[in-house]
Amino acid sequence: MSHFMNWLGAFLNSLAFAPLFGVLITLGAFLFGQKLYRTSGQHPVLQPVIIGIVLVILFLLLLDVPYSQYYQSSYLLHAMLGPATVALAIPLFQNARRIRTLLLPILCTVTVGGTFTVSVAMAILWLLDASSQSLLSMPTKSITTPIAVIVSEKIGGIPALSALCVLLTGALGAMLGIPIMNRLGIKDDGIRGLTLGLSAHALGTARALEENDECAAFSALAMSLTGVLTALVLPFVVGWIAF
Repeated sequence: MSHFMNWLGAFLNSLAFAPLFGVLITLGAFLFGQKLYRTSGQHPVLQPVIIGIVLVILFLLLLDVPYSQYYQSSYLLHAMLGPATVALAIPLFQNARRIRTLLLPILCTVTVGGTFTVSVAMAILWLLDASSQSLLSMPTKSITTPIAVIVSEKIGGIPALSALCVLLTGALGAMLGIPIMNRLGIKDDGIRGLTLGLSAHALGTARALEENDECAAFSALAMSLTGVLTALVLPFVVGWIAF
């Protein structure tokens, strides 16, 4: 038994240094999460992306693999992020007519909704007497991680904390967004998608893709607009306010 465990440990350690180690464990974790999600009858808490993230983290901790090593070995997946993002233009194009008719309400919703969610989160931190750096790390919680990290660093926040806030916000939105809207009787796919994209960015959009093309289109649009507006406006707003 001890011989087998030693062999298994040596095998796992050698696997951790394989060129495509990151790709293999990421795909494996996601496929397992997807299988679990379908087996559970698509339980909202068992989102495949969330399960995949948790499994990858546990696997890296178990093998004591540095994140930098995992990041380098998953470069193929990073290269595919661009085409995958561009592919979101397909549902946008398919629903372009309705989006054009609702463009002004969409812009108003994204502006007001984004401002409100950030303001509430920062107000809670302020009441809890959080540090200025913590406060400045919160406004980027509803945009995608790459943008959030850059903006957070620019305005004086903590990029790592911002990334964590983004992950938690997206995870909670993806898990609870649809059940809450179902409970409230919100059936319009455009509204559901806009809510997911505005509040839960990429993870919310991944959840919207499970609904239908219209929901995915509005989610992708809200995610994009929220990211752009936050990146452009937030540095100027922070410059006017003394923390």
